[in-house]
Amino acid sequence: MKKVNVGIIGMGFIGKRHYRALSVLPFIKIKAVCVSRPEKTAEVKAQYPADIVSDDWRMIIEDPSVEVIHNCTPNHLHDEINEAAIKAGKHIYAEKPLSLAAGKAHDIWKLAEKYGIAHGVNHQYRFHPAVMEMKNRIREGKAGQLFFIRGCYLQDSLTRRNDYSKRRIPETSPARAVLDIGVHWADLAAYVLSSPVEKVYARMYTHYPVRTDPLTGKEMKIHSDDTTSVMVKFLNGVEGHALFSKCMAGHKNDLVITVSGGEKEYSWEQQRCDLLCVGSRENGNTVEYMCKENCGDEVLPYITLPPGHTQGWRDALVNALYAFYKSIYDGSYKKGKMEYATFEDGWKGNCFVEACLKSAKENRWVSLEEEK
Repeated sequence: MKKVNVGIIGMGFIGKRHYRALSVLPFIKIKAVCVSRPEKTAEVKAQYPADIVSDDWRMIIEDPSVEVIHNCTPNHLHDEINEAAIKAGKHIYAEKPLSLAAGKAHDIWKLAEKYGIAHGVNHQYRFHPAVMEMKNRIREGKAGQLFFIRGCYLQDSLTRRNDYSKRRIPETSPARAVLDIGVHWADLAAYVLSSPVEKVYARMYTHYPVRTDPLTGKEMKIHSDDTTSVMVKFLNGVEGHALFSKCMAGHKNDLVITVSGGEKEYSWEQQRCDLLCVGSRENGNTVEYMCKENCGDEVLPYITLPPGHTQGWRDALVNALYAFYKSIYDGSYKKGKMEYATFEDGWKGNCFVEACLKSAKENRWVSLEEEK
């Protein structure tokens, strides 16, 4: 099997995770990696070998041997790099959010469509087998009439006033919690319901309007959200609510989604990610391990370990990348909607964020159509 040559731009936390996940896939060759500063080159080259290690992302995009770009840079750099990669004819897998603005995200999506390249946004939570099985059961009607969806994405990294740095709070957007983690929940909810968000009613909170930089003692004004609470309605009529926050003590990476129906309730928690929780009147609440006895055939390719051997965060990333590269190999990315999130889904995520911002400012329901 011919290997695909890949370039990773950005070797911070998430870029290193992409490298490790790609290393699992036998049909991938990591051809090039790009670091943020020249002094990091030797260290990265020793730990993350590649034919090319550079601090110039343009050189990697322009290299004719590189076929796919992974954009793992900070949010404010996404647009320029994505656009350059597309115009160079490279397939691209980008970190979320796709952009800082819905209008620009739409332009990037349409540009990718024009150039006919495969494009993916890293919403890897779709690729936990329990999430995929939840989606399939809901689609098959096993939940019965759908009543409500609820959930959260909570972290505690900014709980204290001096939890500040330019990396943790870059202030490149008036949205932070909803842009960083809220879009994950919104994408996951739309995925399991097989229906996009129609409108939102949001409240946004900045718990510390002024934070203190612990290194310099300087006080910094904060204008982005620490917490966002949102009521949401989907195009299929299902309504619900969710809470997104960086300031909930004890919550490390607490992503939860629950769909309640007339026959069954399905719930998934990222911190117990190999389990699908099922509620029914007959049996109360039960949990099911993801295995061939409990899953449909379409989920089985993504179950790589026996029950009780937890497939975690990194496994979901491997699954997402497998689906993306499979679509390149078989050409299915040209034929229609993908199981993985595309730039269209990334644009919808940006519309969700901007609708939340407008709703919180104007104290009303806002349709995502207003932001498109």
